[in-house]
Amino acid sequence: MPDARPRRRRALVVAGAVALLVLVATVLLARWWRDTAAGAAFLADYSGTVAPPPGTPEGFPAWLSWTHYLNGFFLLFIVSSGLHIRSRTRPISFVTRRNRRPLRTARPPQRLGIHTWWHLVVVALWITTGLVYVVLLLASGHWARLLPTEWGVVPNAISAGVQYLSLDWPVHDSWRSYNSLQVMFYSATVFVAAPLALLTGLRLSPVWPRRWMRATGVLGDVAARRVHAWVLWYYLAFTVVHVGLVLLTGMRENLNGMYAGVENSESWLGFAVFAASTLVMVVAWALLRPPAQTSIAERVADVRRLPAPPP
Repeated sequence: MPDARPRRRRALVVAGAVALLVLVATVLLARWWRDTAAGAAFLADYSGTVAPPPGTPEGFPAWLSWTHYLNGFFLLFIVSSGLHIRSRTRPISFVTRRNRRPLRTARPPQRLGIHTWWHLVVVALWITTGLVYVVLLLASGHWARLLPTEWGVVPNAISAGVQYLSLDWPVHDSWRSYNSLQVMFYSATVFVAAPLALLTGLRLSPVWPRRWMRATGVLGDVAARRVHAWVLWYYLAFTVVHVGLVLLTGMRENLNGMYAGVENSESWLGFAVFAASTLVMVVAWALLRPPAQTSIAERVADVRRLPAPPP
């Protein structure tokens, strides 16, 4: 069978070149439009930000910083294991859950490749972090900064998007409120993309009841896999754009708020915490490879290691 990898690489290069050309054209179009009379009037009417309701809390409490970081930490391994599963990479081991109390089930446990098993483990940790985040978000009142509270957020989101695309960043004060485009994407990420990832992931996991399985339909095999893949690529794109804009639009102020919990654009404390936390992720990425994942699995499940493939 011919190797399909060169063809995939060529397709990725072509897709990247097309995406770059589209981006350049969009930037030029945005800069042209904002200099027209209609564009200037629209930006004057809609600054890009809608103030949150009176009494909305400001700043970044410690629980928000920690859940934000843990979300990114677990997402790193969710995406990497998901890409392993999609690429059908040969696992180095298979894991079978021990059917004992309190997890004893009538149906025998299903054998899983190490990539799938690790994916489910980090997903469970990610969901736990997300539940803590959502509960604290609703209880603290910080939800009003994240969720749209009026229709004016729509034209303001368009305005903020034009300003970003024209490389003339919208004025923002994330300590008090996000701009409307941030509100739209942050709320969609938390309350649309995450539940879709959870629901379709459950549908594709061994815990989904067999009597509810369908080949087609809204929660059929094909639809669930397709939506799950779309969410995966959305999270990848969102992370790249989000981190890029954090670093380009007032790096020290943004990092001081999220990582140090202080309203200060001069200190390097937030950057230091960000750098240290990123180093932790890099070290974890290097250490928690499939052999280490297999060693962890052996402590809680029955593991069958496969012999290494011939050179």
